[in-house]
Amino acid sequence: MLKQLALAVMASKKKLPLENWISYRFGLVASRVGAVMAAKYVEQHQLTMPAWRSLAVIARYGPLSAGELGAKTSSDPYRVVRSIDLLVKRGLITREADPADRRRASLQLTPQGRSTYDEIEQGAMTNEFFLRAGLTSQEVRSLESILERIDAQVAALAQGVLATRQGEDD
Repeated sequence: MLKQLALAVMASKKKLPLENWISYRFGLVASRVGAVMAAKYVEQHQLTMPAWRSLAVIARYGPLSAGELGAKTSSDPYRVVRSIDLLVKRGLITREADPADRRRASLQLTPQGRSTYDEIEQGAMTNEFFLRAGLTSQEVRSLESILERIDAQVAALAQGVLATRQGEDD
């Protein structure tokens, strides 16, 4: 389906200005929000944004394996390992062998990690409520629904790309 859609778009010769691309706008907004978070809350704890995301995900879903953390943060393995190393070095998480599977490490917050997370979360929630204040409750629900649908489309796109790559390998 992805291939047919690409061919149809090329045949129609329709152009969409860069500033109207969904992916471009998401990237810009995410970068701006991340920059505000980093400047106001994250940097004072000597964390990177990927490390903060990892800390937040472990706080919400932990204990987790590195693979689970990577899946929940949509991060590549290199970035996940660097984030884990930084958080362990700072004493914010523990990395211990899983008793059920010694090949797997279990990541969880330390008391200091919980405290750091709670401090940063207060600022993050202030930002979140500020962003939502510009929208009606119906607009927030619509935005959440739209984001879920776009996320599903991205997953389908990724599956199509993966299937295409696998087809090329045959």
